[in-house]
Amino acid sequence: MKRFLLVLAFSAGAACAQDEVALSSVFGSGEGVNGEVFATVIQPDGKIVIGGRFSSVNGIARNNIARLNGDGTLDRTFADQPAQGVNGQVSALTIHPEGGILVGGTFTQAGQVETLNLARYNADGSIDQSFGGADVTESGANGSVYALAVQPDGKIVVGGNFNTIFGQPRRSIARLNADGTLDAPVTAQNALSGTVRAVASGSDGSFVVGGQFTLSNQNARNLLKVPGR
Repeated sequence: MKRFLLVLAFSAGAACAQDEVALSSVFGSGEGVNGEVFATVIQPDGKIVIGGRFSSVNGIARNNIARLNGDGTLDRTFADQPAQGVNGQVSALTIHPEGGILVGGTFTQAGQVETLNLARYNADGSIDQSFGGADVTESGANGSVYALAVQPDGKIVVGGNFNTIFGQPRRSIARLNADGTLDAPVTAQNALSGTVRAVASGSDGSFVVGGQFTLSNQNARNLLKVPGR
């Protein structure tokens, strides 16, 4: 028996009885998503990018990533062929203010480009092959990426379960410049010993990290705040 997961939208407009959130009756149509959705992000133009583990949206082939119009219909201009999708699970998505859709997960290819667990799509659904810089020794991260966040200055925080990113040593947390090149590593006293599941950016340039880890010399209780630099 087939099971379909529907992507739902909630209205923030008129107040509802007993303070309930209103489910939009006009969002999307068709069968929904034939798998699991693990990440969603809304672009400035109102379009919605979804990622997870699925092979179709509303009966149309899509590999683990798709973009919806504001009304929930499928955006046929984005990654319109299965090969333009991701060949594994998408766990994290975010939009960069300078353009592009950042994708993290567990995969080895995005848009027919070999890359490990981290990629950036252009707005038209093609892969930004300049992401990470021209002199990288490896593409992406050598382990799963579970979380992404963009700081006010455009730098990108990447969290997951990896030891290197673009071929350089990083343990579960890394910060990239806006072009994808590596920023300085997190200082030794904040080095992590386990998996990062969530990251959030502060307005002061700091970022908060959650997951399953302890610090090198003290108990972080699975939560860490790294000051802005």
